[in-house]
Amino acid sequence: MTIIRPNAKPSLWWLFPWSYARTLHTAANALRALTDRQDKALEMQAHIIVDQSEEIANLRQEVTRLAGSRDHWIKKHDQAYAVAMHNERVILDMENRMK
Repeated sequence: MTIIRPNAKPSLWWLFPWSYARTLHTAANALRALTDRQDKALEMQAHIIVDQSEEIANLRQEVTRLAGSRDHWIKKHDQAYAVAMHNERVILDMENRMK
């Protein structure tokens, strides 16, 4: 990784302008590489956020579906319990009549 020092100039740079141009070129390339890496990091974070948002939406739908299923089975249980209690009363009535 190239360290960018904006105030660092080669010694006697006015005598050797190409040295200074090479330093500027190196700094520009390092800065471009840094910004490219940061762009890639931001794109990855954006994809992660989108994926997490989709997963959250899917989980919310699943919770809603399971809650509906739970309510369905609670109603079935209540109906079955009512039928069982009715049958128990009928059986008790029949036993009392036989006595």
